[in-house]
Amino acid sequence: MIRRWKSEVEELIRKSIPVREGTLIPNQSSYVYKPTFILEEEGKKFIIEVKPRKVGLRDVALIKGIVGGLNAQPIFITPEEPDEKTRELANKSGIRIISGNPNTVVERLRRALFELLMPEEI
Repeated sequence: MIRRWKSEVEELIRKSIPVREGTLIPNQSSYVYKPTFILEEEGKKFIIEVKPRKVGLRDVALIKGIVGGLNAQPIFITPEEPDEKTRELANKSGIRIISGNPNTVVERLRRALFELLMPEEI
């Protein structure tokens, strides 16, 4: 069920958003990270990570450290809402977490990307 959720979300994103597959991103601590997708639009970079499980504090701290020097907006896609502490840390760190069923998360992702790319239009 979880693998099917992840596959379905990834396929819907590929069909509806002009993303490219994630490439390896080296980090200062010699850790290498490969996000699910990368989107670069209008000089802005979005790191999109599809997680087939609930996002935790460790995930938020890790992505914050990795993309800190990249000037990129990290976005987690997950089937479950995070707990309150994780949501709080993500909000403070500028990390978006979008959760729900495949169609819902892709629609919310499209809306979030539009809001981030065109804030003056909203």
